[in-house]
Amino acid sequence: MKHIKFRILIIVWSSMILLFFAFAGILNIVLPSHFVSEAEDALEYEIDYQHYNYIRNSNNESEDYSSDYYEEDSNEESTEESTLQKKFESGYQDSYFTSDIYYINVTDALNDKNTLEGNSLVGSNSTSLKSTYELTEWVKNHDISEEQIYTLQTDNGYYVFTVYVEPQNYDYWDDSESDENDSSVYLMYINIDHIVKYTRSLNWLISAIFLCAIVVMSIIGYRLGVKIEESQKTQRRFFQNSSHELKTPLMAIQGYAEGIEMDVVDPQNAAGIIMQETERMTGLVEEILSISKIDSRHFKLDLVKIDIKEVLYDCFRSLDAVQQMNGVSIVPEFPDEVITVKCDEYQMARAFRNIIVNGLKYSKKKITVVIETNPKYVYIRFKDDGKGIDRDDIEHIFDRFYKGSDGGTGIGLSLAKEIIHLHKGTVTAYNYLDGAVFEVKLPIVD
Repeated sequence: MKHIKFRILIIVWSSMILLFFAFAGILNIVLPSHFVSEAEDALEYEIDYQHYNYIRNSNNESEDYSSDYYEEDSNEESTEESTLQKKFESGYQDSYFTSDIYYINVTDALNDKNTLEGNSLVGSNSTSLKSTYELTEWVKNHDISEEQIYTLQTDNGYYVFTVYVEPQNYDYWDDSESDENDSSVYLMYINIDHIVKYTRSLNWLISAIFLCAIVVMSIIGYRLGVKIEESQKTQRRFFQNSSHELKTPLMAIQGYAEGIEMDVVDPQNAAGIIMQETERMTGLVEEILSISKIDSRHFKLDLVKIDIKEVLYDCFRSLDAVQQMNGVSIVPEFPDEVITVKCDEYQMARAFRNIIVNGLKYSKKKITVVIETNPKYVYIRFKDDGKGIDRDDIEHIFDRFYKGSDGGTGIGLSLAKEIIHLHKGTVTAYNYLDGAVFEVKLPIVD
């Protein structure tokens, strides 16, 4: 896949833009609608509460009278009172904006009188003259229904309001209801303009946050895309290198097998070469499988306490044939005391062998293995007398599937590094005087 980093950037930008519009929609549409709904609930609660108190007070006053007329007329109010009483007793609660309700006596305003007189403001809450004027003028110029909830947006406010008519007390000695002019008309309203403006002012903050998030996510996504592309390149290099490494022994095996079949080569000599090439292929396949197990976290270590010198001596003995074939000797320079580490003997020897084999390819006469210790760590240095590591390769010498100049598949040293890291150690490479040095650091245990 090409241009992965740009595809990731497109996905990041698209996702962040969608999220931005979602948050902007919540701030500018959903939240204001929610505040309007809360204000409507508060007004409905206040209306029910006013009805409940009025009917209850009316019925209490009616207990002093025994008129059959009133008893018949009050049945409907008693039913309403019972309904409201059950409603309040069942946990009917006020809303968030209940304490923000303002009252305006608009009786005079509805009769075309001066709405800005001081006696037009009633209730425990005071209100601004601008709000009073805007609302009463709107009520006068529109045909509205009692207790119907309306909304009005102006430059001075965002109002949710209703008109509530509070009748005066009945004259219970009279056969008729009070005159309509005996009722008080109130405009109950809630101004949610301040909270709506505040939520909308967060648009700048949200924009700044999303802009920073887009920048950060773009940088992360770009770097991730670069790493993915590099990983794909290294994998392609690995398959090319490993296919070449596998092809060489396979061709040798095939050639000698055909020679045996045609009776043109010595079977015993051919069998030895076939076995050698088979072991070479087996080692390569095992390294590939080990890398796969490490990646999948199925790589298990059988940790035991052991003298690290014993592990190294076993490695030296297993590489005697390679030393003789390359004409290179391994010279140990070890202290006499026991140096105990906790490790998987097989896997640690495998890591050491990979480092030594790499050094044998480039050494002229010898590889010196030096051990130094301090109270916490043991340092094992593999020094060869070759030409050293090329400057272009030294930074990537442990990279997986990296093939330097005259290198192999790029698995051996990377596998050695992974194994040493699993043992809570480190490995580094550098040039020193007339050769390369690989330094392994491992924790010492008591």
